Amino acid sequence: MKLSAKLQRLVERELDSLVKRAEQCVEVAVRDDSKKKKDTQDTQFRNLQNIAAATTSVFVLENFLRYQMGRGYVDEKVGERILQDIEDLKKRAEDVARKEGFAESEEFPTFRMELIRLYLGFLVRAIKAEAKQGESTRGGRGGD
Repeated sequence: MKLSAKLQRLVERELDSLVKRAEQCVEVAVRDDSKKKKDTQDTQFRNLQNIAAATTSVFVLENFLRYQMGRGYVDEKVGERILQDIEDLKKRAEDVARKEGFAESEEFPTFRMELIRLYLGFLVRAIKAEAKQGESTRGGRGGD
């Protein structure tokens, strides 16, 4: 379901906070210096983003993330942070929907999921940017 123009504007109002939230999560994610673990997590976050694109069910997303945490593919601390961010975004979506009068509409689940999808997209981008930045500070390119 596509969002109405009004709801698209409401989503756009949240973009800065979504980017900040994703960047703060990456600060937690990059503390572990294991390149293999970072590469695995990067892949799993892209998988999570793909699942988010295919569903409006937040429970499906949370289930997948917990599964990947249980398999050791996503660091537990990072996974818990993402789950908390998703919970916070669900509450934020409910607050906005109540204030704007569409909490009971058919558009609400799509609006809520769009906030989460965008957050996950910004998370993947922030992780990739941090990985590139880390390569250059570790001497990934030739020095002078």
